[in-house]
Amino acid sequence: MAQVHLRSLLSLAGAEVCGLAALEVAPALSDLCQSQSIPVGTGVEWLLDACRPGAIVVATPTDTHAGLVAEAARAGCHVFCEKPLGRTAAEAANTLSGCQEAGVKLAVGHVVRYFPAYARIAEMVKAGQIGPPGMAKCRRVSGPPGGQRGWYRDAVRSGGLMLDMGVHDFDWLRWCLGPVERVSALTSPANLGQAAMVVLAHVSGAISVVELSWMDPEGFATAVEVSGPKGLVRHDSRRSPTYLTELWPANEGSDPAVRVHLATPTDDPYRDEVAAALSWFGGGPQPRSTGLDAVAAVALAEAAERSAARGEPVPAGEVAPEGAL
Repeated sequence: MAQVHLRSLLSLAGAEVCGLAALEVAPALSDLCQSQSIPVGTGVEWLLDACRPGAIVVATPTDTHAGLVAEAARAGCHVFCEKPLGRTAAEAANTLSGCQEAGVKLAVGHVVRYFPAYARIAEMVKAGQIGPPGMAKCRRVSGPPGGQRGWYRDAVRSGGLMLDMGVHDFDWLRWCLGPVERVSALTSPANLGQAAMVVLAHVSGAISVVELSWMDPEGFATAVEVSGPKGLVRHDSRRSPTYLTELWPANEGSDPAVRVHLATPTDDPYRDEVAAALSWFGGGPQPRSTGLDAVAAVALAEAAERSAARGEPVPAGEVAPEGAL
C-alpha cells in the first residue's frame, strides 16, 4: 500500500513528497524513491524533524497506526491513514480524539467508497431507484495470506479476516444502508480454514450479509448486491467491470427491465481517495469517509468477532462510542 499511495501522490499536481520513513523498505519501493530523489529514513521522528511535512500518509501494519497518527498529530501534521484506523474500536476512537484535540485533520483509506461500481450502486440506492433497500449481500474472498509478511498472518497484530478484510464491507454497507444496531457472526474452526459470515441489522430495518474467506483458490474477488421493492443492483468483480440493475416491471407478467452500466474501470480509486484527502487538508470538502466512519467500521468488525466468540448476536453499540454506528 505504501507503493500504491506513493505513486498516487507522485501523479497529483500540487503534491510534493518530501520523504519516506520505514524500518524496512521493499526493493521496489526503494527503487521508486531513488528514481524520484525522495530521501528515505528509518523512523517517523526523522520524517517529522528532517522533512517538516504538512501531512503524512500512514501505510504500516495495523497495530502501529494509532501511535504513528498520534506522533503526526502532535507535530501538527494532517494525516491520511490506511484502514483500519485502529486495532480496536477504543484505540480508533482515541486516535480520532487526539487528532481533533491537536487541531489536525484525519482521513482514513476506506477505498471501497471510491471504487466506481460500489460508488454508483450506493448513489442509486440513496436516490431510491430500487426503493427502500431491504437486503444487501457483500462477498470478499482471496487465497490464504501465506505470502504476506509475518504481521499480516498474526491476527493479534492485523485483526485477521474480520478486521482486515471485513472492515471494507462493514464501512460500505453502513454508508449505503445506514447505521447498524445488531451484529451476528459465525466463523469456521481454524482446522477448516478461515471464513466468516456476518449479518448486520440496520436501524432502517434493512439486513445485510457479509461473506469473507481466505480459502478461495482463484484469488481475490469481490461482489455486491442490494435489493429493494423496485428491483436490485449488483456487481461481481470476476464477471466484468460493469454493474447490473434489474427493475421489476410496472405490469404483472412483463419481463424485468435489465440494464448493464459501465462502471468507468479506468478510474483509480486509490488515487481518488488520496486526492480527496489532500483537497480537504487544503480547505476543500470532506472526503466520503470521515474519522467517525472509520471508528464505526472497526467497531462493527469487533462486534462481529464478539458475536462469533459468544455464539449470539451483539448490540453494535456495545463496542462503539455513542453515536458512532
